[in-house]
Amino acid sequence: IQKEGVALETHDARILATQEAVAEEMKQWGKGFDKRRESEDVATFRLSLAGEESAARLSQAVQAGFAGHGFAYRIDTLQDGSSVARVVATMAGHSVVKGENGDNKVKHRFHLSDRRQHDRQFSAPTRAMIAARVSEALGVKEDAVSVKPIGEPSHGKAGVVYQLSRLTHDGAAIGADGAAIASEGAVRQTAQSWDKTLNSYKPRDTMHMILSAKAGEDRQALVRAARGFLHEQFPNHKFAFGMHADMAEEGGHIHVHAIVAVKGEDGERLRPGPAQLREWRALYAEHAQAQGMKIVATSAAYRASSQSYGPRDKAIVATAEKPRPGREARDRAYARANPHVIEKARQRINHAKANPIKIPISACQLQATQTGLQEWHSVAASQPDNTIASHFNDRMTQAVRSGTVVVAIRDGKGVQMSSDATADQMRENLKEINETVNKTAAMMNGQAKAEFLRRAAPTMELLAIRTDLKSLQEGGVTRVSENQAHRIAGARAEALIHRAQEIEAAERLEADRAREIRNRAIEQEIRDERAGSADPTSLEQVAQDREMVRNAESIAAKEAREAQAVSEAARALAQNPN
Repeated sequence: IQKEGVALETHDARILATQEAVAEEMKQWGKGFDKRRESEDVATFRLSLAGEESAARLSQAVQAGFAGHGFAYRIDTLQDGSSVARVVATMAGHSVVKGENGDNKVKHRFHLSDRRQHDRQFSAPTRAMIAARVSEALGVKEDAVSVKPIGEPSHGKAGVVYQLSRLTHDGAAIGADGAAIASEGAVRQTAQSWDKTLNSYKPRDTMHMILSAKAGEDRQALVRAARGFLHEQFPNHKFAFGMHADMAEEGGHIHVHAIVAVKGEDGERLRPGPAQLREWRALYAEHAQAQGMKIVATSAAYRASSQSYGPRDKAIVATAEKPRPGREARDRAYARANPHVIEKARQRINHAKANPIKIPISACQLQATQTGLQEWHSVAASQPDNTIASHFNDRMTQAVRSGTVVVAIRDGKGVQMSSDATADQMRENLKEINETVNKTAAMMNGQAKAEFLRRAAPTMELLAIRTDLKSLQEGGVTRVSENQAHRIAGARAEALIHRAQEIEAAERLEADRAREIRNRAIEQEIRDERAGSADPTSLEQVAQDREMVRNAESIAAKEAREAQAVSEAARALAQNPN
């Protein structure tokens, strides 16, 4: 926060203007920090079975013993001919417990002996659990199972990369899914897939937050708003803050960085969740508005905002455009050698400044966007003249529309068009959907992008067919040639033929029913005439019945012709699909 000579203001109203003053303040804060260690998330283990030399049996033992955990392993043959498995596994995992209402997943964690021991081992309960699993799966005695850690455990996703890199240094490993892990890319992909199951945690003694305002806002008003917010929200916590306005000259925002001690003077620790963060945003907005600033308590998700650029991007572009004094030659050499890096940073900055609507690409993101739209609707309803609410209403509406399309495609549910839409409206809708697909694909990489485009292709094809058919319908076309059907439907022609046959059968049934009505009416008329009951009322009724008969005959004749035409078209397509 101290860059460019920015002074820090503390919770007790002192100004820290030098690095020495800040260093002393840090030392005082440190006295109250917890001396906790980061979690042990992944480790390498050696597993062997007494009297077993089969690699296949050892592989089964690994899969049974580490089931429910992320794991990868190698089977090595020792000099004496015996086999041993080296396993990298996550400490966090789960067991499947059978209950009356089905199977349940019960989370658990492997535990090692105390860190102070020279030769660390699994705790007794962990050893017993692994041995019991292997014994049950392979039918061996539990005391024949030997499993112990090799080296020290590691923390987080970086620890997974480190442990897997060691395991695959001398050859490929096998993952829990049976796939080989042999390259650096495969190692990183595996680490990414294990990340959410690590239950990793680090000791946290301080919290960093940024309170922002747009360019052009009063800088001292921002400082006063930040001061009021911090004192009201964190009265029992140490904090320090300073304002940065370095982006303001380029049209960027001004902002305050605040560092807050997590543990308060009363011993209570801050554990902010989503609800707490929303409360903090609302409180900060109140203080900002009291200072005359136009601040709204919304998150980036509630504004459908794209990812902003970071200070690294700004530094790369700034250095390339204006080399630093004393380092001109080095900066110019870097710019010549890395034009792609500079261009990517410039693109990210321009993208963030343009701030295109961010499209939600998962059901969870779509739900959050829909929630944001509802809240903006509420604001707009209560404040009709609020131009900000109107603007974000439009953004969020577009984000929801686009997100609905994307999520439907990703989930394989298909995209629907209104049956009341005209062909022109359907074309515009199809164009919008196509643009949404292209924008979303541009934000993806690798396999995820390929899979999304694979799912989008049949959806777009089907919507195009429906649009063409709607256009023909509006033009009064009731029959199409074989070539037209092939041009419109392509590989879907067989499905259309099947549908035509279903329609033909349904219309034939309707025609038969119309003929039955006509025949019954004629028979009733003849019976009435023979009975001599042709009084004036009856004659009027007979006239109505005759009119109904004529209508029924007309409907039956029309439906018979249509059924015949459909039948002929279906047979022609079936016999000549090309």
